[in-house]
Amino acid sequence: MTLISLLLVLTSAFVHASWNMLGRRSRPVGAYYLVASLVGVLALAPFVILWRDVVALMPAATWWRLPLAGLFQTLYFTGLAGAYRSHDMAVAYPIARALPVLLVPTVAHLLGQGDPVTALGLAGMVAVTLGILILPQPSFRRFAWRSFGGGWLLYAMLAGVGTTGYSIVDDGALAAFRSAVGSAGGSVRAPLVYAMFESLASAIGLTGLALLAGGAGQIARDLRSIRVKEALISGVAIVAAYALVLVAYGYARNVAYVVAFRQVSLPIGVFMAIAILKEQVNGPRVVGTAVLLAGLVLVTLG
Repeated sequence: MTLISLLLVLTSAFVHASWNMLGRRSRPVGAYYLVASLVGVLALAPFVILWRDVVALMPAATWWRLPLAGLFQTLYFTGLAGAYRSHDMAVAYPIARALPVLLVPTVAHLLGQGDPVTALGLAGMVAVTLGILILPQPSFRRFAWRSFGGGWLLYAMLAGVGTTGYSIVDDGALAAFRSAVGSAGGSVRAPLVYAMFESLASAIGLTGLALLAGGAGQIARDLRSIRVKEALISGVAIVAAYALVLVAYGYARNVAYVVAFRQVSLPIGVFMAIAILKEQVNGPRVVGTAVLLAGLVLVTLG
């Protein structure tokens, strides 16, 4: 990795951990991420207007995937909100980030996409599983299954399923879009344009889910209950983290190293949870995060 790509990815990781920290501090409901998604739409709309010619090239293979991507993003934000309402960020954030590492290769293999898992990747998946088992434990003296109770793990798993889904959908949608646009605009313009429509699909999905769950009155109450300022900042940060990684890809000699280095957001997020949110620090949280991080890097490089 070049110095520029290293700095860009490090900044992106910091921004990603920061918007998750803001979300945990707000103990968010779905309306929090609805506002954040709408901010993403507004932030990226100028690019869509500026690059109208790129929008015109978006193929049907990308358009039909957008509602599906929005659905999975809705699951992701709903799961993340539930996990942050019911458990510490120092536990929920690393696990929600790590679960897709186990799910994406499995689902991709079942769908006939991607390369077979290598021995290094398999070792990484084992390490991730071990890290997930260690992280929530109160101590190393005794393994307690009750550490996974309270519903937070189900929410974290829902976030992981959402991430898995939109990651696989985005891969196919962007591959078709980049191919249609060509090398001149496929590396940055196509992803940014796609991100705007995906944010819009996410906002629509979150609105639909909220209407089904409680109706318009519940949405209004939820909007009044959230920290709007932090939701607005989160929306900008989500877009910024995504854009920084896109730019970093252009400066990196090997994209795999960018993906691997992005995992530094895990220790950054745990540090923020402890230093800013004053969450508990113990041996299992430190060791579990380290094992998760090592596993994520192995999977990426494998």
